[in-house]
Amino acid sequence: MFGMKEGAPVDNDDRTLREQLRAIDPVRRVALLPDMGLDYRMEQIMFDTTTPSVPAHRIRRAWVPLAGVAAALVIGAAIVVPLALGGTPTTEQLAQPSDGGLASGSCLPVTPEGLLAQEKAFAARVIAVESDIVTLEVTERFAGDVADRVEVRQVDAIDSDFSGVPFVAGGSYLVSAGDGVIRGCGLSGTDSAELRAIYDGAFGG
Repeated sequence: MFGMKEGAPVDNDDRTLREQLRAIDPVRRVALLPDMGLDYRMEQIMFDTTTPSVPAHRIRRAWVPLAGVAAALVIGAAIVVPLALGGTPTTEQLAQPSDGGLASGSCLPVTPEGLLAQEKAFAARVIAVESDIVTLEVTERFAGDVADRVEVRQVDAIDSDFSGVPFVAGGSYLVSAGDGVIRGCGLSGTDSAELRAIYDGAFGG
């Protein structure tokens, strides 16, 4: 006890008191950790005190607003994208020329200057041929106000004399027009390297 000198004899009262304290010691039945186990436990304690833990309920709550933002972005995209793409496509009709304004044997050479004189010029792809009606989807606009889609009457490729343009499903074309009529004599035709070069020369492609 306090005040006792080291090596002093222990009386019966002291021995009884020590036995009572030992009996009520809460850790007297806990086995001592071996050296390796003690080191492992110390590492765990050090890690727990240096690394802050995030409660699980906070993690769950953090996901709720993030999920809401993601859902809002998806809904917004579903509304904005169709509007950015033009919504319902506009459509206009153009007629095939009956003779191109010129006899088939007197067509003038196709030049950038000849294209610049036209009211409309555009590139398009044939997306449908139903009966004798061709539907063109406009892919590029070079001149004039051109709708998203253009409908034009088909001409017979065999009987065509350069005045009209025979269209093939899935084909790509360069088209110029004025007064509601497609220009023939080579001013409109398949999107070939030669015709594309003339269109680029006219419209700065």
